[in-house]
Amino acid sequence: MDVIRSMREWVRARLAIGPGSTVLDVGCGTGEELAELARIVSAGGRAVGIDMNPPMARVARQRLGEAAGVAIGVGEASVLPIRDGALDAVVCERVLQHLSHDPADAVLEFARVVCDGGIVALTDSDWSTLEIRVDDDERATRQLLEVRERVRLPFTANQEAGGRLADYLSAARLSVVDRREAVLTDFTPELVRGVGVGLNAAASAVLSASEVATVQTILDDALERGSLRIAVRFHAVIGRR
Repeated sequence: MDVIRSMREWVRARLAIGPGSTVLDVGCGTGEELAELARIVSAGGRAVGIDMNPPMARVARQRLGEAAGVAIGVGEASVLPIRDGALDAVVCERVLQHLSHDPADAVLEFARVVCDGGIVALTDSDWSTLEIRVDDDERATRQLLEVRERVRLPFTANQEAGGRLADYLSAARLSVVDRREAVLTDFTPELVRGVGVGLNAAASAVLSASEVATVQTILDDALERGSLRIAVRFHAVIGRR
């Protein structure tokens, strides 16, 4: 997605790292962004990636395993096997929304492992801001929006994480030095379909059978026409220790 690429570039420009620095990517996934961070700190630096999903970490190792100064492991965001103040920067993108515990605990851990003056960069979605529309049917859009207001979506454990990033940093006694907001709209058809399925499943718990049937018909018809659209607010906040 162009928005995510742009946000990553914005974050990188604010990490205050360069050759010789040490940076951690929490939730590194397949290593795409870790590769960029490794390039920035090359020539004596170290780029470390952790992910709690072993298959993801394995793909990242395959991608970057031969790169100098790169280490990749399996780990959990709130229990980092790193000594106090050892890092120049910590990056965490779209991880806090998925944690099974309070994201503030993870951010406290990030604050522990960065040095004085070090940077903690958090990026995440705020799924509580999800907007759904049907491009070619205003009435259907209004109906879905009414349902959305009544339904808590089941997509992530911490739906509002993106909107609370500054709070997490402040609670960890980090100074908020910059922030940026964007809107994600460039979702794959598969993800749009997944949101539609999730909305219908959540609606079934609070709506009548006839209302659920109406929602299902709207979603199915809009998906068939390719006219279902979703938008979610996306935040990045930079903290300094």
